[in-house]
Amino acid sequence: MIEVELKARIRDRAAVLAELASFARAEGPVDKLDEYWHGPGWREDRGARGFRLRVEGRETVVTRKAKRRDAGGEANLEREFSVSDRASFVEFIRSLGCEPFYSKRKRGQAFSVPVGAATATVEVFEVVGLGDFIEIEILVPEGDPEAVAWASREVRALLARSGLGESDIEPRFYSELLAEAGLIDEP
Repeated sequence: MIEVELKARIRDRAAVLAELASFARAEGPVDKLDEYWHGPGWREDRGARGFRLRVEGRETVVTRKAKRRDAGGEANLEREFSVSDRASFVEFIRSLGCEPFYSKRKRGQAFSVPVGAATATVEVFEVVGLGDFIEIEILVPEGDPEAVAWASREVRALLARSGLGESDIEPRFYSELLAEAGLIDEP
């Protein structure tokens, strides 16, 4: 699948949540701990050997993304799988030479919005150390450029319905923002 998403900074969280409540379905709280890892040889091939471990509740999911920025948003080829035993998985990847890079925590509220034949996921949360953000995401089939273009328009339309504008879009990756804030080493 291709994940078409954008993130934007929020200055007035209560106002954004009120706008979302008028058209989106509340799905519950969000509490995600994302740990980013480098695979072996990452120093020679920066950016090409990373992956994420996401802990959300009792579930741990491994994600590998091939990222592409697109006018302030992203269109990422995403591969994911769950692991049943996080500690054993971490021991395994360390034995292969993988190294932890940084982590971030996101806490807030999730919403869903039907858009055409798809469903958009909208999350409003605090990224610890960086402030409040909204992320809007639609998954589309791989290999369908028209679907990617459609989803890009839809996430921007949902941003506007949430009371935010193009100037609120944050085009940088969280790793860049965390490094700029001095919370992690340069990505």
